[in-house]
This record gives sequence, structure tokens and C-alpha cells, in this order.
Amino acid sequence: MNLADLTVQTDIIQQNIMLWWLLGFSVLISAALTASLLRLRYAYRLHNNLRFKAEKDKKRLEENHQLLRLLIDQLPQFIAAKDKEGRYIECNQSYLDFLGVSRQDVIGHQTGDLFESQIHQSLTEQDGLVLRSGSKRSQARWMTHTSGENCLIRTQKLPLLSFNKELQGILTISEDITAQNQQDKIDKHRNFILEQLAQGEPLDDILLALVTFTEELYPGLLCSILLIDEKTETLQLGAAPSLPDFYNVAIHGLSIGDGIGSCGTAAFTGRPVIISNISCHPFWQDFTQLAAKAGLEACWSMPIKNSHNKVLGTFAIYYRHQAEPSANQMELMIVNAHLAAIAIESSQMDQQLSMLSQAIEYSASFVVISDDTKVIEYANKSLFDATGYSSQELKGQPFTIFTPEDDREELDHLIRKVLQNGEVWRGERQFQHRNGELFWVMSSIAPIRNTLDEVTHLICVGEDITALKQEQEYMELLAFYDPLTGLANRRLFKDQLDLAIKQCKRQKQTLALLYLDLDRFKAVNDEYGHEVGDELLKEVARRLQKTLRESDVIARIGGDEFNILLPDIIDGQTAENVANKILESVVQPFKTDDIELTVSASIGLTLYPDDAVDTKQLIKNADVAMYRSKERGRNQSLRYVNE
Repeated sequence: MNLADLTVQTDIIQQNIMLWWLLGFSVLISAALTASLLRLRYAYRLHNNLRFKAEKDKKRLEENHQLLRLLIDQLPQFIAAKDKEGRYIECNQSYLDFLGVSRQDVIGHQTGDLFESQIHQSLTEQDGLVLRSGSKRSQARWMTHTSGENCLIRTQKLPLLSFNKELQGILTISEDITAQNQQDKIDKHRNFILEQLAQGEPLDDILLALVTFTEELYPGLLCSILLIDEKTETLQLGAAPSLPDFYNVAIHGLSIGDGIGSCGTAAFTGRPVIISNISCHPFWQDFTQLAAKAGLEACWSMPIKNSHNKVLGTFAIYYRHQAEPSANQMELMIVNAHLAAIAIESSQMDQQLSMLSQAIEYSASFVVISDDTKVIEYANKSLFDATGYSSQELKGQPFTIFTPEDDREELDHLIRKVLQNGEVWRGERQFQHRNGELFWVMSSIAPIRNTLDEVTHLICVGEDITALKQEQEYMELLAFYDPLTGLANRRLFKDQLDLAIKQCKRQKQTLALLYLDLDRFKAVNDEYGHEVGDELLKEVARRLQKTLRESDVIARIGGDEFNILLPDIIDGQTAENVANKILESVVQPFKTDDIELTVSASIGLTLYPDDAVDTKQLIKNADVAMYRSKERGRNQSLRYVNE
């Protein structure tokens, strides 16, 4: 190889090395570019995902915010939020409705733009205290509703904090407590009047207090209380201090009747009468000029009724403009009418006290009064007549003298309970006549207290209910027992069967139901008359009672039909044996006067739980079996078979 060839070869090798280097460099550049491209694509994907998530979160946040606003707008409380500079950043619909403004009038504004200067200053001071102290503040103040009505508003102010507990502003939550405030005043008013009644204040003072309180609670209205005079059947003036004198004079002696003003109608019907426009209402056509002269345009009247629903008078409210009562005003009228009824009744009771003492003395009910040691101090004439004792014989005797000796310990216990707990006892007890005869008394024993609330005496009031008890016992007998035979009737038998089924179910026992019908009983009535038929039925009842166990239940369910319940039997064969004994007993000759006759019976038999598990089906089964027994020739028993 010469030098030239070597040189050429070297150049070729160098060119190849350069090519390989360029190729490797290209590969490296391509790999780097590919990696960069992949990273860019990943970053782009990640960016899109983050953007999508951000948009989704934003949408969810907007939806949650919209839902939260919807919920807050439904709340009756007035809710608002302000920043630290006192600018509104949020409020609910109740807040806007109370102020009568739109959201644009509030958001971004301050209290000075919405409230008068005095309220603005008070609100600003409260805001400053909350911002400086970081604690809750509460205040109640009278404010004017957009309708012009004054309302008592209770407001709580709380620090508005961010998620990281940084102070952002103030949250205010307010509510209208006007009704609650009025209700509190009404409750205090009620208690005050009741205290006056307890202290025995005169009726005129109590009625005046009712009217005065109502007029003070609702400035602008006028009140009147009219009382019924039963002798003249008219309404008499009770209290009306704010109405003109000429009006009170004209109303005094108002007739009671349907359509006679508000009060005359309320007293007549016993129902509230609400008239919001006097000038055009037919009830006021005879009093229009009188009302106009007094400047009255509305009148609401509530009847005053006692505990027996008897009308004692009326409580009326007048307005100088057309108006209807609010719910609170109606409630106050009801309260005042109730309190007035108590006061009127109390006054009437004082007037009647002397008459009552005479009424007690000659009452048909007997009355006994003893001291706290149970020694008799007073008894009225009815007691002397009921027991046969004289006044001299009873005075100084123990309270238990009228009680049978066996019951005296129980009566002593009842009296001690009355003395200790101050409870009234009412009930039925037996009293003993002077001759030893017993009679039933419906009585009550009650404590009598002095002004120190100490029990000083006992009073017993009672009535002889012996005849009533006898009638009640007879009615109960008719309700559950057959009056002819003395056996249980259909109603009682069904109850006994229901109980027996429940017991058998619990104790897994068997019972049998027998349906017995006398054969050709109608022929006996037709030939010998119903008196002989009745005697025969009574004799059958006696034979059944003699044949059966005491635990068995026998009932006459009508005519010549009898049901028999055999509880806790071993099996069907045992029941059939009992049925055969009954047939043998019934078929024995029957004699009455000069008549001797023989009757037989047909019996249907069914078992629980073999044939049925409920009362209705058992009775039906026994009835079906009984008729099948008659069809097969009578004078036999037949068990129910489901065909």
C-alpha cells in the first residue's frame, strides 16, 4: 500500500467517524426533542385537567353559593354581613323585606345609607364593640317596619371570620320579637289580675284594670266592658273610661239581640262579632250617627262567658279608623274576657254567699262538716233524714259514725290523705242508717282552708244513690245475662270465647264449642203456651248447669238455642262424651203443673284448633254441625266436618 492509498483510506475513516458522530449527535438531539415533546404534552394535559377541575370546582362553588343563598333567603330572621369598614357584603331576603329595599340598595352601602341617624349611630357603636372585642353582642331596639308599624327587633352581632380565623367583618342576625314582647306583657297582666282576684279587689277596680292595660298596650284603641242585667235582659256599663260620656250614657241599657250592634249581638249569640266598618254594617244601622259623633269606625266585641258557657257580658274594642284585629289582639280579647268572667263570677259568689248557706241547710244533698280531728260540727237536714240521727246525736261524734265498721279503717286512710295532701276525694261508699241498714252514697270529701292555707275542717257532700245502683246492676244484668234463665247472653259468651281462645293459644290447649237447639220447641209453645215454654227453657238451663263443670260456660243466645264452651278438654272424643251426657239430661221428662212432656235436642260440635282458630269460624262451624244433626234425625250430637 502506497502513501496515497493510505491517505485516501485515512480520509475515508475520518469521514466515517464524522458521519457516526453526526448520527449519534442527531440521535441524541432527537431523543432530547422527543423527551421535551413528551414533557410538553404531559404539561399540556396536566394544565387542561387542572383547568377543567378549576372550572368544575368553580361551578360547584357557585351552585353551593346559590343553594346557600336560597336557604338563607327562606329564613325568617334578618341576616346581613358587613366588612370591617361597615360596608354590606351580603344580606338575605327577610332583611330586604323588613327595610323595603332591593339588594342593590344594600350591597356596598353602609348603615347610614339605610337607617336614620340615631339608629345608624347606635348600630355603628355596636359594630365597633364587636370588631374591637371579637365577641358577640346582643341588643333589642324599636324600629319601624316598611309598613310603618313599630317593631321590637332583637339583634345579635358576631365576628365574621375567614377560614384561617382572620377577622373579616361582622355578621348580624335579627328577629322580630314584638309578638313575644306583647305576649310577655299579657302574661304579666293575667298574673296581676289573678292576684287582684285572690286579694278580693272590688269588681269595678278589676274591670278598669283590664280596660286600662289593653289601651296602654295598643295606643289608639278604646275599650268597653258591658255586663248583662238578667232582670232587664240588657247590657249595663261596667267600664269604659276612654269613651265619651254621651256614648256611654246611650249604650247603658243596650238591648240584647241578634243584629243590635256589636255588643248586643255578641251577648245574644255568644260568639265574637268583628265589625271593621261601622258606617256600612247592618248591625249598626240604628247607631251610625252615635258612632260618628264619637268618632268610632270599627268595633270588635268578645262575649264574656263563665265556665258553664253562660254569657255574663261583653268586652269590646273600638278604633277611630277602619281596622280588623290582629292575632295578638284577638288573643288579648279572649284573655280579658276570661279574666272578666272570673271577676264577675267571684263578685256574684260573694253576693250569693248568704243565700248559699241557706241553700245548704235545705239542700236535697246531705252535708257534713267536721274539724281536722274528724269530729262532726255541722250536718244539714237531709243527712238527718237519710241516717235517722238527730242533730244532738251527731254533734261531737266521729266522722266515721255513718260508715260500716268493716270500712272505717279505709275511710280513716282516705281522710288522712285529704288532710295531708289537700286532695279532694270523690267516689261511692256505703253509709249505715241508725237502724243498721246500709245504703249507697255518691260523696266527696274535701278540705276547708283558712287564710293561712291551713286545713281546719273537712266537708262531706253526698247523695243517696241506692236506687241508681240497683238500676245500674239490673242494666248490667240485662247487658250480659239472659233475663229468663240467668245464663250468659250472646255478648258475654262471645267475650268469654275470645278469652278462652287466647288462653288456649298461649297454653297450647284444646277447647270445644257446642251449639244446642231444642227439637220441635215451637210445637211446645203452640200447644201449651209460652209460659210453659219459658219454664221448659229454665229447666233446660238448670239441667245444663248441673251436668257441666263450673269452668264450662253456658249461654242462651236466643229462643231455644244454647252455646256451651268446654275449655281445656283432652280431645274430640271427650267433647262428644259431654255432648251425649247433655242429650241424656235434656231428654228426661219435664213436668209442670199437670203437664208432662219430653223434648230432645240437637247438638253441633266443633274444636279449637282442629276445626278453626277464630271465634267467628268456630261459631259458624258449630251452627252448621247442629243443622246437620237435625237433618240426620235429631236427638244426637254431630261434630263439624269440612265437606
